[in-house]
Amino acid sequence: FLMSFVVGSCLLLANMFDPAQEEGPDFDKEIAEDVREECTTKYGRIEHIHVDKNSAGLVYLKFANAQSSTTAQRSLSGRWFAGHRVTAEFIDSDVYSRRFSEG
Repeated sequence: FLMSFVVGSCLLLANMFDPAQEEGPDFDKEIAEDVREECTTKYGRIEHIHVDKNSAGLVYLKFANAQSSTTAQRSLSGRWFAGHRVTAEFIDSDVYSRRFSEG
């Protein structure tokens, strides 16, 4: 993954879940809903979210602005979620856009 130290509106959360421990075919939708609800309430509007079911707990977030993502990154990095210590890193918006290009 290409991480960026430049603050932007996109974050990559890692270690949010262990796919081997999750149950049900739609566990990714449940995680996305939980993350969206909490992040929207605490940090600001999310424009896009993607839970990578086949990863080491990766959740991609695109906030409406850098202020929201910065607050979220500071708050979520190092936090425990469902028994996992989460990391939150900024991801370059161009890299994010290419990964999730619309169309």
